[in-house]
Amino acid sequence: MFSLDLEVRLSSLGDGLSSHIPEGILVEFREFVGVGEYGVSLETLCDRLSDAEIPLTADDVATIHELAQEMRLDYPGLDDIDRLAAPTSR
Repeated sequence: MFSLDLEVRLSSLGDGLSSHIPEGILVEFREFVGVGEYGVSLETLCDRLSDAEIPLTADDVATIHELAQEMRLDYPGLDDIDRLAAPTSR
């Protein structure tokens, strides 16, 4: 079972992305986090970001990878996130 800390960190990721990610993507992400579907939330977020080709900061990408590693997600969509990293930070 995952800890409350993980839920807080996922929520923090969503808050940090809210300035440059369409709200519709974040609503879905937050719904999954809210019901404890942490892996599904991160996988869905990665899919939506990749499909929309939304640029991310290197910190955003690093956080996504850290969370995925902590949850031991074996999800091929994580590789697509790397290409979204913008060369400069926001």
